[in-house]
Parts: sequence; structure tokens; C-alpha cells
Amino acid sequence: MTTFDYAQVFENEYRPSRRIRRAVARVVWAGLFLVRPALAQRIWRERRG
Repeated sequence: MTTFDYAQVFENEYRPSRRIRRAVARVVWAGLFLVRPALAQRIWRERRG
């Protein structure tokens, strides 16, 4: 098995799908807005540029 084969196995079997990763990111953002809204807004503004 080559390195490419291992990479393909990882992509297909172990890496979470994009939909799951986005959902988790949204949950984390929502939690941050609830717990530390000022920090969340500062990060949001810095990311927007």
C-alpha cells in the first residue's frame, strides 16, 4: 500500500465530512457568543477585516 492509498483510506473512512465540520464550527461559535460575547464579536470583526 502506498502513501496515496493510506491518504485515500483516511479521506474515505476517518475524516469527518464537510457538513459535520461546519455544524461543529457553528455550535462552537454559538457557544462562544453565549459565554463570551465581547470576545466573539472581536474575533468576528478581525476575521472580516
